[in-house]
Amino acid sequence: MLARSSSKGFIHSVAELKAGAHFTNLGQTFTGSVPSGVSRLTDVQEKVSQYPPETEQKVYELPRMPPWFVSVGSGKLYQALAGTLRLVGLSLMPDIKSEGHLSIITDIPLGYLRKLVAEVRVREYNKESWQSWYNRTGSGQLLHQASTAACIINEMIFGVSDQAVDTFTRMFQKFRARREEVQELDTELTYIQPSNLDEPIWKIKQQKSDKSHLIECIGKIMHEYLSPEVIIDGIGIFALCLGKDFASSGFLHSSLYLLMENLICSNFQVRSASDAVLHVLASVSGYTTVGNLVLANADYVIDSICRQLRHLDLNPHVPNVLAAMLSYIGIANKILPLLEEPMRSVSQELEILGRYQHPDLTVSFLKAVAEIIKASKLEASSLPIKAESYLTCVKSKIIDREDKEKAGSCYDNDISISDIESEEWESVLFNLNDSKRYRQTVGSIAGLCLTTATPLIASMKQAACLVALDIVEDGIVTLAKVEEAYKHEKETKAEIEEVLRSRALYHLLDNMEAVEDGPDENRLLPAMNKIWPLLVVCVQSKNPVTVRRCLSVVSNVVQICGGDFFSRRFQTDGPHFWRLLSASPFVQNPKLKDKKVPLQLPYRTTSISAEDSVAEASNLKVQVAMLNMIADLSRNKRSASALEVVLKKVSGLVVGIAYSGVVGLRDASINALYGLASIDPDLIWLLLADVYHSLKRRDVPSPPTSELPEISQILPLPSSPKDYLYVQYGGQSYGFDVDFSSVDTIFTKLHSLVFTNQLYS
Repeated sequence: MLARSSSKGFIHSVAELKAGAHFTNLGQTFTGSVPSGVSRLTDVQEKVSQYPPETEQKVYELPRMPPWFVSVGSGKLYQALAGTLRLVGLSLMPDIKSEGHLSIITDIPLGYLRKLVAEVRVREYNKESWQSWYNRTGSGQLLHQASTAACIINEMIFGVSDQAVDTFTRMFQKFRARREEVQELDTELTYIQPSNLDEPIWKIKQQKSDKSHLIECIGKIMHEYLSPEVIIDGIGIFALCLGKDFASSGFLHSSLYLLMENLICSNFQVRSASDAVLHVLASVSGYTTVGNLVLANADYVIDSICRQLRHLDLNPHVPNVLAAMLSYIGIANKILPLLEEPMRSVSQELEILGRYQHPDLTVSFLKAVAEIIKASKLEASSLPIKAESYLTCVKSKIIDREDKEKAGSCYDNDISISDIESEEWESVLFNLNDSKRYRQTVGSIAGLCLTTATPLIASMKQAACLVALDIVEDGIVTLAKVEEAYKHEKETKAEIEEVLRSRALYHLLDNMEAVEDGPDENRLLPAMNKIWPLLVVCVQSKNPVTVRRCLSVVSNVVQICGGDFFSRRFQTDGPHFWRLLSASPFVQNPKLKDKKVPLQLPYRTTSISAEDSVAEASNLKVQVAMLNMIADLSRNKRSASALEVVLKKVSGLVVGIAYSGVVGLRDASINALYGLASIDPDLIWLLLADVYHSLKRRDVPSPPTSELPEISQILPLPSSPKDYLYVQYGGQSYGFDVDFSSVDTIFTKLHSLVFTNQLYS
């Protein structure tokens, strides 16, 4: 499989070239339909969830018949040819001293690959298109030759592997058994000594010179395979031949990053081949999963990424590689400390200057940050549980020690007691400091991710804005968990300090005091303080998709941080949110002449002066999202205080929407009113009853006793629709006349949901 790993991208597929089938299928490739009986020599014991159990062995078998061979012949023909090549490779291996050894023979087909690599590089230098290059005389023939050469090399090298040798041994044992049967029937045939038959003639002697020769031969081929034009399947075949020596010879480190790089290729066959080879490498190296393989070599992979991040002009694909690696292996949380350095490089590239220099990489870098913050979130979720568990363990240890002392079971030797206790509490203190350092690392990475993504919440590019909002949401969750763990650690530290003072273990106490809490232990609210203005800007954007996502993020972060922190902010910046509810979704807002045009930075090219036309359904979805946010915040006791200052304003707007008769908003408005009633049910009842009894004044029931005033005295009839309480509180009508059927439906439903229960509570 030929793939591109240079900065120019990847070689196009057959459909893209519309010229020949050998180009992307150079060598051996995965097509998903390998004929039965082909490549049964390899049995890679790997379990992967993305493939069904009955097909996973077939998926990761190497070598495999290339898809372009289907147009040449059948699977049986390829079996015969492959078997011959493997036998040739095996027979050449012991003949190191002769002129026809394996290294010399493989140089012949390797020459075609070298010629192809040279041609492709010349094409890149001349900036020639693929179609133009392919249409030149001889290009198609060179591709055919190179693809055939790759197959020949792979099959010959595979012939040296233990799997191939075992197959040949079984095959010739069957031949020997048949020959012995013939000898029994025909005594005149020449007798073959059993000792010669039993000798493992197909087993290569594992001499140092033989192994060195094989490594040297594979190294020469790998040099060509690891050029910017990578032949993927051959790497897996070489790993099968060398086994553990593949890693010790340096081939694993030289190929691992390139395989990870090809996982982002747009060509499905390239991605599948890279995935298959990675599983083969994991199996050969003794790892159960690819994630464990990458984890064991994470320092090398991360180092390669950091080097390429310093030269983005030459390696524009590296942010995609980082994001693909973190999502593919699924163990980003286990290498989190190693991600701090690349995260700093990524953050620099997402600053204004970096975005200006590489505007096309912004979303790619954000996706990498999103994977890092997901890993941080995963790790942070377990920190409070671990910290609380350790606190319980320390308290239990203290109680056990006190019980033993009361029972008189302690040692008589005071020195022994002091030494034992000193070692025990030193271990406890060490574990506490270790968990503290890791918590600070998680918090530091999360804070860096938030700092990096926060400015892009206001991006006019939908993709960048959405990814940035995801990062902010996950980052706030992470910081909240980190602070929760810090509170448990702080309590644990206090318990340990008290014990050390009572035991006169002052040297340990001095060590504890030397490790003070940093100034960044309180991260959550300071980070939210910087994020909030950008969320307000995002809500004012004209993109319904980003506005809806922003409202969901606001709902979640307010519930996490607590409503008290946002009370004044909703009072100040609330109009930008309530604006979404105060206008009809079917009537465009009139343009105000005195409306201030926001400052446009010079690197922004998109005009923001003209209001984009938005579909009516999109406006309705935005208002539903806004009503859901109000419902979520008001129902949660932790966040309800954020709406208390603006409760009348918000309640008036929601009642106006509920009574307006827009069916698409009815359920969302009932949900919001139900939530608001949990804060102040009397206010909601007055706003609803004011309209309901005004329209149904003939059916107004009399008070049960003369001591209670009539409803007309409590809620006098309005002289005009503008005198309704919901209009006065909301500051503006919704844009429609009150719909009587909606009034009856809403009031009746809320009466049964809220007010009846309140009456009897």
